[in-house]
This record gives sequence, C-alpha cells and structure tokens, in this order.
Amino acid sequence: MTQNGDTPVVIVERRNSGFGAFFGGAILGAVVALLYAPKSGEETKAEIRDRVRKLRDDAEDRLQLMRDDVEGRYHRVREDVEDRVQRVRGDIGDRVDTAREDLRARKTQAEEAVKVGRTTARKAREDLEKRVAESKAEYRQRIADLADETGEEFDEAVEPVEEPAAD
Repeated sequence: MTQNGDTPVVIVERRNSGFGAFFGGAILGAVVALLYAPKSGEETKAEIRDRVRKLRDDAEDRLQLMRDDVEGRYHRVREDVEDRVQRVRGDIGDRVDTAREDLRARKTQAEEAVKVGRTTARKAREDLEKRVAESKAEYRQRIADLADETGEEFDEAVEPVEEPAAD
C-alpha cells in the first residue's frame, strides 16, 4: 500500500457518484486521519465528534440541495404535463366543436336535399299524371274521330294499332 516507503497511498475507485461514494470517502479519510494523527484520546474523540457533526451537516445540506433540485424538476415536469394536457384538451375540444358544426351543416344539407327531392318527385308525378290524362284524352278523341269517319262504334278498350314503319 505504500509507494515511497513512508507515505501511505489510498486508491479509491469511483463507480457511481452519489451518497455512497461521498460517505465512504469521508469515513475512509476520517479513519486514516485518526490513525496517523498524534493526538490524545480526548482530543481524538472531540475531533471525531466534530467531524461526524460536520459530516452529518454536509450530508443534510447535500440532501436538502438534492430535495430542492428534485422538487424543482418535479414541479417543472408537472407544469409541462399540465400544459400539454390543456393543449390536448383544447385540441380535442376544438375538433369536437368542428365535427359538431360539420355534422350540423351536413344534416342541414341532407334535409334540403330531401326537400328538393320530394318537390321534384311531386312535380314529376304531376307532370306524368298530366301526360297520362292528355294521352287518354287524345286516345279517346282519336277513337271518337275514327268512329265518326267509319260510322262504326268502337270500344274504348280497343288498343290502338301501330302503323307499320315506312321504309
């Protein structure tokens, strides 16, 4: 463990930075200092008490700093999450409102299309009924004209004969 014969050398490997390394180094340093310090028992005990108090105070200070850091990060992350949630809620609300408006517009368009369709169908039916009535009247008139020309009486149930197509 010695390199030059008189001076002790202590090698501490750091694997993780944290409280374990901090306390381990502090305890190791205190033990080495006690072993090589030429002091009386009472002085050594007082020094150990002072160093333990100082070590405890330093540990409490570091712990408080870490708590403050963790709390600060927690609050920042929480605010960020709340902001994101509000934005998402706002986006969803906007999308729902847009979808509702679109649905209302489509419903109105469909209702108008149905009205137009009904009106068109009613007019088409009226026109068809008018044409059928006109065709019937024209047919009856032709039957009456034919009866006048031939002097015979025809039954209305007789279907008109199609004339052959001229070539």
